[in-house]
Amino acid sequence: MRIIGLSFSLLAAAAIWGTAQGLACTPGEEACPVVLKMAPGARSIEATGFVSGEHPDFYFKFDAKGGRKLIIHTEGGGLKTGPGIPITGPNGTQDAVDEDTPYTLRASGDYVIQMHANTMSEGPSAVSG
Repeated sequence: MRIIGLSFSLLAAAAIWGTAQGLACTPGEEACPVVLKMAPGARSIEATGFVSGEHPDFYFKFDAKGGRKLIIHTEGGGLKTGPGIPITGPNGTQDAVDEDTPYTLRASGDYVIQMHANTMSEGPSAVSG
């Protein structure tokens, strides 16, 4: 099992995080992404997720205003971050965020980030955040 350590810097947008409410699913699955909410006055969020060969994807969701900057920093081995971390914006628009590089959110609304296990890496690794 690989543990994803993420640090989201979302300037004045989405360190409280929870699961999508009212759904009978496992947190982090595509149908039940972990919801990130920025505390008032906060400038970053730290969140943890888990990926493995059996569960190669983990999803995070947040709401933000268009024009804000997002920076994603990951910790832990076995994550596929290149050529960019998949992000789906409002209206289903898809793009990729390069790790540790500012990304401008193009529209206001919900965004979903997909973290993916690097299935070509050597064995599981872990990190705590």
